[in-house]
Amino acid sequence: MAYNGDVEYIPDENGIAEMVKCPLVDGWISPADCMENQEVIESAIPGKYKRKPNWKDICKKCPFRDY
Repeated sequence: MAYNGDVEYIPDENGIAEMVKCPLVDGWISPADCMENQEVIESAIPGKYKRKPNWKDICKKCPFRDY
């Protein structure tokens, strides 16, 4: 395991994140899932990413947001 800021991730052999412990769901997701959720209209983002009241701020502060 490694950390980028306070977000845990699993790196591949080159140190690139293969999985990220998303602070929105407190579970492991692919960085591709993170990027997809940032680029779509809010109504298309799965509900599991919007459960926390301040989910937008959490997402914006995540060091993997523009990874």
